[in-house]
Amino acid sequence: MNIYTFKMSVDYFKKKGIKKINFLNTFLFLVFTFVSNNIFSQKTSLSFQEGKEMKVIGNEIHDYTLPLTKGDFVQLHLRQKNVNLQIIASIPEKDTLQGFLGNFRQDGLEIVELPIKKSDTYTFKVSPYISKWLKDSARQAFIKNIKGGYIVEKFRVLSPKEYKALIAYRKAQQDSVITWIKKKSIPLNSVRAETGFSDLEHLKPILQNVRIVGMGETSHGTKEIFQMKHRMLEFLVKEMGFTLFGIEASHIGCQPINDYVLYGKGSSREALNEQGFWIWNVESVIDMIEWMHHYNKTVPEVKKVKFIGIDTQTVGLDLAYKNISDFIDKTDPHPLLEVQVDSLFQDIKTITDRSDLSDQRQQLYRVLSYLHVNEMRLVSTSSTKEYRKVLTDLRKIIQGLETYNRKLEKKAGFNIRDEYMAQTVLEVLEKEGPDAKMMLWAHNTHINKNPDAYTNGSQKPLGSVLEKYLGDTAYFAMGFSTYQGTFQARSYFKKGKEYVYDKVGSFTIFPEKEGSLDWYFMQAEKDKFYIDFTSYPNHNAIHSFMHKDISMHTAFSNWAFGRTYSPSIKIVSKKAFDGMIFIKETSASTLTPGGEKEIEKRIQNGK
Repeated sequence: MNIYTFKMSVDYFKKKGIKKINFLNTFLFLVFTFVSNNIFSQKTSLSFQEGKEMKVIGNEIHDYTLPLTKGDFVQLHLRQKNVNLQIIASIPEKDTLQGFLGNFRQDGLEIVELPIKKSDTYTFKVSPYISKWLKDSARQAFIKNIKGGYIVEKFRVLSPKEYKALIAYRKAQQDSVITWIKKKSIPLNSVRAETGFSDLEHLKPILQNVRIVGMGETSHGTKEIFQMKHRMLEFLVKEMGFTLFGIEASHIGCQPINDYVLYGKGSSREALNEQGFWIWNVESVIDMIEWMHHYNKTVPEVKKVKFIGIDTQTVGLDLAYKNISDFIDKTDPHPLLEVQVDSLFQDIKTITDRSDLSDQRQQLYRVLSYLHVNEMRLVSTSSTKEYRKVLTDLRKIIQGLETYNRKLEKKAGFNIRDEYMAQTVLEVLEKEGPDAKMMLWAHNTHINKNPDAYTNGSQKPLGSVLEKYLGDTAYFAMGFSTYQGTFQARSYFKKGKEYVYDKVGSFTIFPEKEGSLDWYFMQAEKDKFYIDFTSYPNHNAIHSFMHKDISMHTAFSNWAFGRTYSPSIKIVSKKAFDGMIFIKETSASTLTPGGEKEIEKRIQNGK
């Protein structure tokens, strides 16, 4: 504040009729005003300090300002703690220079790497990521519940010389990994079954002591991956003595498929319609079911392959509902059973609000209690076999409801669905005996054996649970990767506050950027290959590659038209899989007529 400013202020008071001006009081008032306007009303710029922890409450923004010179390179690693962060870099003349949002979890690292192309003062704004889809009260509630923080794990500003050296080092590391992949990967002749096993012979010693081979997929709608899993089933059955096939589909709903492949009951298409998952109601799965059916007709009973659904959702449970209802009627229900099972089952089938299913869950447990308490009477009026079947069916309904219950999922703190899928797999193995071996078909995120990995928003995927129970030598996780092509998914869009799920379509797989897992595999210059992760050279570059978070293409069963990018996740290769199959270019699977009718029915019912 200069004397001119002071004089103008005095003149202002005189105009207002205040004739007596105390010089000292006026001076102090103006100083206070200046300080208030220029310090207290502005955000204090913070400085990045390694090891420093910061709290984040609500939608507050942390501003970090620093001068940078052209040619510098900024490296910043923020360890998130119970909050998903975004970082926006800007300069005075531009609101947003670049945004960073690579980790969509509320933990893990958010990494910033920014080459400086212009000398200027840069601001880095660190704030919680708030989805644009959240509106009004939902947005405010989300913001209100943000209580997290972050630690500055790494902050460096490299000089142009240091940056150049870093680029050269990374290029050398990258070249070492690519060379290893080229040497280690074994080309595959075909993705189609009944084309011989000469290219799969190397898998025999690797899988000789394995009881479960988990076969993943990059999406729930990729034709060539489905075909390759069919081929792997043929190999495991004919060459390795496997007699069980498990799939991420309804345990109850898949029973008609098992009846078809074992005994020829009904038809493959009718049976596939019963399992309730439209994603599997495709022509490539029909081909595999038909192969199983024809194979089983050529071998003795002990070598026949069984088709087992392992999933525990509320889809495909109609056979269980009917079986329990018929059993209750047949055994003359006791007055102490105060649950109307038909009404309860109808309620479960029409659930739309998943937030809290405590009432339905309590009623199911009351039915379960009734069955256990009255075991002797129920067995005497039916049979032990019927009684046990009803108990099994009811347990699967309970598991499906608990999987569906969002309140319970939050309380549990782990992936309920994957835990129950693992239990189903282990129950089947125990029933079939100590020599039983299963090929397991599911998404990459379920096959994943890393307990810290997420699927459906929770940790401890199916593969990690199986490895915990069986040991690391009995469970083998084989993931899949692809570089480009298309995949089938159901489209969705936003209408008001709700998501509307529409028709099924073919979506583009855009090539992943340099440094992704799919990109690395592409550099091997092979259309199809298998690569083993159980052993690798004691080399810094390869060890780092196998143990770092790396991006890869990953789609599920839904995607939105108009997006110019493909969905992806990050994995730690060594922790996630024991080996992987890469198929350079893949295409969308094809729905059967039954699958098309299922989609039409879902659209009509608003599901």
